[in-house]
Amino acid sequence: MDENDLNELKNIFSYLLDSFSYEVERDIKADHIQEITKKLEKDKKSIEEMKSRIKEDIDQFVLSYKDFGLYEDTIMESINTYAEQFFTRNSHEALSEIADLKSGMEKDVENGTRVMEAFLSLNPFTVLNSDIKITVEDNRTEILESINSSYGIAYTFLLNPEESQFMKNPFFASLYNGIRVPVAVNGEDVIYESLDGYHLTSGQINGSRLECSFVRSREQKTFNFKFEKGSPVIDIQFNNAGKILKIMDSQDLLKHLDLKILTDALGKLFNEITDLEGKKKKLASLKMDDVELLDTMDFGRIFYRIIESSYIKSLVNSLPEKSSDQDELSKEFITQRIHTIGRDQDHIISILFG
Repeated sequence: MDENDLNELKNIFSYLLDSFSYEVERDIKADHIQEITKKLEKDKKSIEEMKSRIKEDIDQFVLSYKDFGLYEDTIMESINTYAEQFFTRNSHEALSEIADLKSGMEKDVENGTRVMEAFLSLNPFTVLNSDIKITVEDNRTEILESINSSYGIAYTFLLNPEESQFMKNPFFASLYNGIRVPVAVNGEDVIYESLDGYHLTSGQINGSRLECSFVRSREQKTFNFKFEKGSPVIDIQFNNAGKILKIMDSQDLLKHLDLKILTDALGKLFNEITDLEGKKKKLASLKMDDVELLDTMDFGRIFYRIIESSYIKSLVNSLPEKSSDQDELSKEFITQRIHTIGRDQDHIISILFG
């Protein structure tokens, strides 16, 4: 077993197991709340039944002693008051416990999501494909990193634009100042468009490929760029009020285009965005088989999907039974970790060890 295999197991039986444990804790508290609520409902029902029986007894008594009917409403009002006071006093402790349990559930969700966020930040599964999408609209910037991985798991991180100097002021001039692009040639006269006043409105990164749009809104002008990291390949389209000009298709324009500085600027933008992957980010979505799990914190589905794979079971079973070094993985260590979950421990151990 190599170091990558060991790291994978460590992450599964630390981060992933912990996130599942918080889900179990939340569910245990939810079950307890349900039990307390049912008891309160039972107590309330018993009180109502008691009041109903007293009312029936008084009604029967009044049939024989009609004059007693003058006191029936007063008696029932007193009984209602005392019954309500009794229920309030006896339910206070239960309601306080429910409030504490709900607060604990919120903390479990917070902690479980935080641990899952840390786990997925490691890209623990085989990445099948990924992309980063940038949207800048009405002074609001959103950068989403979407990853499709093995085991049918897909997740999305919300990257923090504040971690990028460029995204704080997303004008082309923030990359390089003074870059001009030729957009027309009239004889010996070359008409240039300065990129300084253009601001980023959208972008997408797939692998080493960047596509982005910069707009000069008031003039209805847009530059669309396609750039390949580590390659001289670049594509530029200029849209002027609906009229599209493909810069790279014109030899006359290419003669006056400084591709080197433009490529450097787009490379800088590429690096600014991809560097955000390694900085603080927030888990925005987590799906397995296209089913959203983050909202319900249903992390156990992922845990079981992973430990039921023949690959993970083979790694676990190839571990030594015990280890004198507590930092080294062993079957005993994993068994001990499983016993911290708080639910279905024997079932989980049987899945892993047969």
